[in-house]
Amino acid sequence: MENLKEEVISIFEDVTGTDEMRDDNSLDMFEEELLDSLAIIEVLLEIENRLGIKLQPTDLERSDMATVDNMVAFLENR
Repeated sequence: MENLKEEVISIFEDVTGTDEMRDDNSLDMFEEELLDSLAIIEVLLEIENRLGIKLQPTDLERSDMATVDNMVAFLENR
């Protein structure tokens, strides 16, 4: 689902303030220090606002949010 991927990229770009993950959808944003615990909450709020999917931090593993590809796979399989 390409639209979902584009929306996830857009959310991560807005929260992190960078577009590094656009060119590398497998970029680990925790290793690159682009995501922290506060940013995770912001991402979840944006997913709810933009996609209408309500998630709690406990619904996901850290690895589910580490990359664009992982987040898209998580949302598609939800």
